This record gives sequence, C-alpha cells and structure tokens, in this order.
Amino acid sequence: MAEISTGATAPVETIGKNKYFYDRRLEKVVLCHPVLYFLAQMKIQGKDIAEWLETLEDITVEIPGSGTFPRDEVLYYYRKLLFLEDAGYFSEISQGDILNREVTPDSIRKTLANLMQVTFELTDSCQMDCFYCGYGKFYGDYDKRENKHMDFPMIKRMLEYLNDLVNTPLNRSHNRPLFIGYYGGEPLLNFHMIEETVNYAKRLNWVHNTLRFTVTTNGLLLNKYMDFMAEHDFNIFISLDGDEKNNAYRVFKNGNPTYERVLSNVEALQKKHPDFFKQRVFFNAVLHNKNSVEEIFNYFNDRFDKKPTILSLNTNGIREDQADEFWRTYVNEEESLYNSEDYSRIEQEMFIKLPSIQAVTSFMFSSSDFYYNDYNQFFTIDKAPERFPSGTCPPFSKKLFLTVNGKIMACERIGQQFELGRLTPEGIVLDFQEIADRYNRWFSMIRKQCQSCYIFDQCTQCIFYLDLKDGKPVCGNFQNYANYSRYVSNYLNFFEKNPGMFDRVVEEVMID
Repeated sequence: MAEISTGATAPVETIGKNKYFYDRRLEKVVLCHPVLYFLAQMKIQGKDIAEWLETLEDITVEIPGSGTFPRDEVLYYYRKLLFLEDAGYFSEISQGDILNREVTPDSIRKTLANLMQVTFELTDSCQMDCFYCGYGKFYGDYDKRENKHMDFPMIKRMLEYLNDLVNTPLNRSHNRPLFIGYYGGEPLLNFHMIEETVNYAKRLNWVHNTLRFTVTTNGLLLNKYMDFMAEHDFNIFISLDGDEKNNAYRVFKNGNPTYERVLSNVEALQKKHPDFFKQRVFFNAVLHNKNSVEEIFNYFNDRFDKKPTILSLNTNGIREDQADEFWRTYVNEEESLYNSEDYSRIEQEMFIKLPSIQAVTSFMFSSSDFYYNDYNQFFTIDKAPERFPSGTCPPFSKKLFLTVNGKIMACERIGQQFELGRLTPEGIVLDFQEIADRYNRWFSMIRKQCQSCYIFDQCTQCIFYLDLKDGKPVCGNFQNYANYSRYVSNYLNFFEKNPGMFDRVVEEVMID
C-alpha cells in the first residue's frame, strides 16, 4: 500500500485575531507572533524561506495583514521556526501506516469479556404512537413491529453466555459495574421479565463484576413498578419532552396526549422515593419543532431540579418519502441553544449534557498531550498507535443489544440490518471471525478517505451511519486542510471566549 501522508501542523487564526499553529502529531497548540505565523504558512505552502530572506534588502519587512517589522525581527522568528522544526513540528503524519488496524476474532472476544452493558429489547410493543419515534414512519431501517415480547429462555441463554465469558481471565475490568438494561418499545409492558432477569442475574456468580440495572421508559407504568425498581437501585431514564405543549408529539395510539398521566406518575415516584428519585432518575428529552433547548432546560430545572439529556432526532435511515416532513420536525441543538435568551446560564448549568460541550471535550481529549486512554500509554513512546478507519466503536466495546427478534447488535442506535449474530432456540450464533471480516470489509471501503482526512485521529463518524449499499461510502465529515484549520479555530475561539471552561472539563469530566 502506498504511503499516504498529511502535514501535521496547521496554522490557525481565531475570531479574536490571535494566531496559533496546532501540531496534530505532537498534540500541542502554539500561540505565535504574526511573523512566525506568516513564516509557518510559507513553510507549509512549500516555499523556500531562506531564499526569500536573501531577497530582503530593506531594514523593514511588510508582512501581509500584520504590518511592518524590522528585518532582524523576521530573522529572529525564522531561527525560532527552525528550532521548532528541529523539535518535531511541521513533520508529516503517515496516515497510510496508522489507519491499518483491523478487528480480529481475539480482540472481539476480549472486548466482550470486558462488556460494560447488555441491553434487552423486552418488547417491540408500546402504548404510545410518538410522531418522531425511531421505529415509526420516518425511518426504514428497523424490523417490523409485531407486538412481540421477549421470553425468559432468551434472556437466560444470553446471561449465561456472557457470565461464562466475563468470568474468564480475559476480563481485566475487575469490580467494574456490568449494566443490565431494558429497552423497547416500552419495556415495562413486559415487566415480569425484568423481575425474572433481576432475580436470576443476581443468583449467577459474577467473579469480576458488580451488577447494576437500568431501564428506559415512557413513564406510563411507573406507578405500578416503581417500588421494585427503587428496591433494586435501578437507573431510570424517563422520556419526556418538557411541558404539555413541548410534549405534544408523545401521544397514545388514539392520539390523546400522554403528558398528564406521565407527570402524575413521575410526581408519585418523587414523593414516595425522594432520595432514589434524586440519585437514580434521569430524563431524556427529544428536541423538535414544538420545544427548544431553553424550554426543556427550564422545565426540568424548575419542576424537578434535574438537568435533562437533550436528544436530537436521528438523521440516519430516513425514508425518502418522509424526508420533507422529517426536516420540518427536526431542530438543531446548537442553533436552538444559541437562540436562547439565557444562553450563558444554560451552558454553565447543563455543561457536559450539551452537544457543544461534548464536542469541546472530545476535541480536548483527542488533541491534547495530557490525556491517556489507559495506563499502558505512560510506558510507550509511540503517540500514534494504529487506529481503525472512521470513529466506529469496535464491536461490543460499548454494549451488546439483543432485539426482541433475537438479533445481536453492537448497540440500539444503528439500523437493524447490521446484526452481528443471532440468539436462536438452539443457542447463540456469534462467529467472531465472521464479525471481524465484516468490520474489516467495511473499514476497507472507507480507509482511503480516512487516510487523506485531517480529522482522522479525532473522528466520531460511525460507519453504520454511512450508505454502504451503493459502492464506496462518502463521509460527510471529511476534512481537508483548509476545513481542518477552521475546525481547530472554532475550538480555540471557544476557549478564548470561555477561559474557565478548559479547567472545568479537566476537573469534572471523566471518560470511561
């Protein structure tokens, strides 16, 4: 394979007219003098700076856009440029070598042995008919909903399979929680499976892990089952989009609003189990054209003293005949936030729950030389280990999702055509070699684009959200040199405007 290289250093100018250059290989940002910035641009453009300096006869030099500077000062910054070059700046990154990592059967087995969460789609049935439902009219990448319920033998087989694997020496995550999650449809419609699962899972011997339970619910049955969930210390994620007006898309099958019923159940839970409610109850709010970030924040903050997670509508898997109506419903989170009258307060209080802060955090941790993925990096000199193309999670590195139809998925957010295995009456069909081959085949289709992309080492693009049906996929997040410079500029501009945010991210954000 031919070596593909890109320049490691990008000159960046912020809105405040401050000039930097950022070196991707060294993961360092340098605030620089206008003359140094000008010389760095010349070098990156391949111009002969020494030859240019020899042509200078006047004692002053005009630097475009910055003014006039003494020739001796220009020579000083040229020597500084050479010093930085000797220190490793302005080198090339051989992305053709870095982006050659492949998935192996052994790596999948090890990842699954260190699983963080298994989630069961207990049913595809729901009492609601939400306008924007991920299994509704807008989308075409899910299995037909047939009011199925998952039975206990399915759950039992999966738990026993995982229990055998996570109890092996491959598990290096001793004493870390293993979350058992319940999803739907509406999982509380199959509540007796939750009871059986909890009781059975607790009887199994988990050598390395402690068990935790989590459920995502529409809240309509909270009043019936809240005591059991409080007793077993569940994390409960309640889907609610704000007040009655904001929640107008969440309706019963007959079109009647669900807000008052859900609110009554939430208030009953808060009253009966106040400490549990404070510590273990969370809210997911979907953003759309009937609410806003500001309305959602104010509602949950004032009514429940909670900071909700605000979710945008999924823009992948949209049916062509529904696209126009979908985009009339869709609202961009950042635009909605910036249109808030009380933007600064919301940003400060919501913090890591906001997409803007999540993006800033991702940039910090992927672009700074103070962050390490694990302890092993303290003992290695190589700062550029091999990576997978794209930002796709390795299989089962986040969770394993089992659908009501027995499909084994990497997570619930991707189209159900991307199953990785099956749970059948005869057992679990999970071929690690076949999964590895499939991932590597997908990676091979995107690798060439990734190798010439300036954001390859900070990528968050999941390959499952790209069109893999018709030839080679085209990544919408591809960054050339000019776009990458603007990308870095946006984040540096953010820190210039919010100088305390860097320390806050370092102190408060924990990456697991």
